[in-house]
Amino acid sequence: DKAYQAFFRRVKTGDEPGFPRFKGEGRYRSMTFSHLAKRLIRNVHRKYARIVVPKVGHLKIRYHRPLPDGKIKTLTISKKASGWYATIVVEVPDPVEVPVETTLGVDVGLNSFVVDSDGERIPNPRHFRKAEKKLVKHQRVLSRRKKGSNRRAKQREIVARTHEQIANQRRDFQFKAAHRLLLRCDEVAVEDLKIKNLLKNHHLAKSISDAGWGSFRLKLQSKAASAGKQFTKVKPHHTSQKCSGCNEVVPKKLSIRTHDCSSCGLVIDRDHNAAINIKKAAVALRGGAVVTNTLEISAQTGTEARNPINPRERATSPVPSGWGN
Repeated sequence: DKAYQAFFRRVKTGDEPGFPRFKGEGRYRSMTFSHLAKRLIRNVHRKYARIVVPKVGHLKIRYHRPLPDGKIKTLTISKKASGWYATIVVEVPDPVEVPVETTLGVDVGLNSFVVDSDGERIPNPRHFRKAEKKLVKHQRVLSRRKKGSNRRAKQREIVARTHEQIANQRRDFQFKAAHRLLLRCDEVAVEDLKIKNLLKNHHLAKSISDAGWGSFRLKLQSKAASAGKQFTKVKPHHTSQKCSGCNEVVPKKLSIRTHDCSSCGLVIDRDHNAAINIKKAAVALRGGAVVTNTLEISAQTGTEARNPINPRERATSPVPSGWGN
């Protein structure tokens, strides 16, 4: 049922998902328990616990962080290249909403991963680019292995672990970057970029995918919700072209990295200028002021953008020891 629900949900959004098909025992990657999740977790200690999986039995799990106090909602057991993991979703009280006194505009990019409206920069780590040579080497070896052989299965695991390592590095970096930004503001504002459309540029598609702008935006939204802070999305039209000093539109190509306004004389980094415009748009939305047409932002857009994901559910992922290791 969940596979079909996910399939039709993606069809409605305009995606082209593959039709759900039967997955055998070797291809089944996860299982979720919702109604009996609380009964499945036994002997909870600070570092270890036991879970009871139907048709499998008792399994010992190791926490990577303490389990929050609250009602256990779901238990998901999933298989990754590095082993088996159990994700426990716990319902926690709503966070205390923080009054908005400071707003931070955030502009994502490729040269610098983030430039904010205060001029602070977070460098782009380029995790995939750094591991690309090693990954190509492993994939070349995999292509030479005979299909169905044990050596091919082992090499496939090596390739999968390399991909997982890259994903873990990117996830860790993005969570820390989001935390660093939210420490300095009560409201964070970002552009509502259409990542799918940006990936049509084949010269930048790999770099954009490596940066992971979409996943970073979700993490920033999630951490803002859990901290009781505001997360606002503004439309991205002309944020880089419009002068943050005098609101004059200064057209420039993507290769030009400095904003030089002939009207007011402002000379500033292109990304910093965009971050300031993002901040100004978010402040205007919150205050109900009229925003110029170049940004094309409406009060309705701001209302929808400030609806965060459910802050009541947080997940912690203890690792079942001995699974797949």
